[in-house]
Amino acid sequence: MKSVSIIICFYKGENRIAKTIAHLKKINLEGIENVELLLIDNNSPDNSRNVIESELKDFSRFSWRIINETKPGQTFARIRGIKESKYECILFCDEDNWISYDYLNIGLKILNENKKIGVLGGFGIVVSDVEIPEWFEKNKAYYAVGPQMPQSGEVKDSRNTVYGAGMFVRREAIEGLFEKGFYFYTTGRLPSKLSSGDDSELCLAIKISGYSIWYDDRLVFHHDISPDRLNLNYVERILEGDAESNYVIRFYREFINGYVPKVNNYFWMKEFLYSLKDFMIGLIKYPNKISISRNFNFSKYLLLRRKKYNDDVRNIVIICKSLTSHK
Repeated sequence: MKSVSIIICFYKGENRIAKTIAHLKKINLEGIENVELLLIDNNSPDNSRNVIESELKDFSRFSWRIINETKPGQTFARIRGIKESKYECILFCDEDNWISYDYLNIGLKILNENKKIGVLGGFGIVVSDVEIPEWFEKNKAYYAVGPQMPQSGEVKDSRNTVYGAGMFVRREAIEGLFEKGFYFYTTGRLPSKLSSGDDSELCLAIKISGYSIWYDDRLVFHHDISPDRLNLNYVERILEGDAESNYVIRFYREFINGYVPKVNNYFWMKEFLYSLKDFMIGLIKYPNKISISRNFNFSKYLLLRRKKYNDDVRNIVIICKSLTSHK
């Protein structure tokens, strides 16, 4: 693997994407045969496109182009980028990620040394135009910041996922998913809500299909967090978005561990009662704001989704089973 397709999906990124591009323009290309930069416009209503065109005017170290994806959601933007890309390695770089000088070289070297790695993640460092608040340290994982494992190596056991920010994906691994009928149940971030889970869903699907998930702390990127996102209300919105995807991620993880749910007519009700029980225990016995919020949001989501939840879980199981064929 000596070539890489960098995919940046953007929405309202005019105040962040110029710095991201500035770092990309300086990356080390020694030993790399081909690089392409695909910038996916996910209905961005601001001046992002003009900023990109200005920053990359007369730039020729590697090819670049802007591609439209009108269906809202980070998942659909990334799928468009995958379909439009042509190289054997894909790097998802968010519009506010500044990848380090040797990011491509290190990533490709790791992937070349271990052909079983399907996904490879890095180490995020927070930067912002304002002072980082004290509460951030306890919540940094919600911002794709900090170490993802105690040390570099395979990510396994209860996790099996890495941040989508700065994430390398082996093309044959992700194309293998689609060939087996895989489709995303999660949408990723939307204009109206901070939906999530698409990164984890991709990692877990690739894990089930027979590849390994890895993390390496030499893959350093800076996450440029705008001041309007550095508040606990933003974290609460992330948690609310997580409630809509956590059950998807949960059943993928349980499938990896050998558990396949038997979905009958009462399955939704059992899920709701367990979630309500966890919420009440957290509220009375183990008061923790984040845990309480998570359980409350999931209970609320189950109520809203009750008529379709059982079918959702059945479909996730079908997807998981399809990924285990012809490893």
